[in-house]
Amino acid sequence: MWCSTVREAVDSSRTEEFVYLIESRLRIKRLILRRFSPDDVDEAQKYRDDPEFAKFLPDIPQPFTSADARRFVETNIEGPWDRYPTFAIEYRGNLIGTVELEIDADDRTAMIGYAIGREQWGKGIAVEAARPVITWGFESFDISKIWASTDSHNAQSRRVLEKLGMRHSDTILNHHLDRSGNSGDEVVYEVLRNEWEPGGAG
Repeated sequence: MWCSTVREAVDSSRTEEFVYLIESRLRIKRLILRRFSPDDVDEAQKYRDDPEFAKFLPDIPQPFTSADARRFVETNIEGPWDRYPTFAIEYRGNLIGTVELEIDADDRTAMIGYAIGREQWGKGIAVEAARPVITWGFESFDISKIWASTDSHNAQSRRVLEKLGMRHSDTILNHHLDRSGNSGDEVVYEVLRNEWEPGGAG
């Protein structure tokens, strides 16, 4: 099952995007969101071994080797689902990315993150994957806010967050070093439980 706190079914009248929720698989429109499996190593390497994909993700090594892919998949299989639920995104039978939550139970918040392989950019997949995970997060955990952050120059990711209905709440100057070793600013977006619209446009 998903985890002990997760509901086994979702009322379709509340969230039309949920088609079904069985064990650890969520089918939504074009996508399947599921737990990682050992068979995902080759496809994980395929989409993550790409400097353009990792441009704003400096923690992802480039080149991304088969050993990196094995560690990545193992980490996502072994990670505690009640704190770091990470979904593999499957599109047309292929692993193309991830969407995950990082739950802070003490603060009653969660961070959402997503990463989509470059071949699938521009198709609305990040929004399609992230929206039901936000809904699932609010319905499954005792959290009051979900937030996300990205490099201030990452226009694509900022558009995703805006389409999700999240609002820009902060800009942190000199937050990180980019791949060139230059200081970068981070923008923060958030949405509160009582603001969230599961079937919103976008």
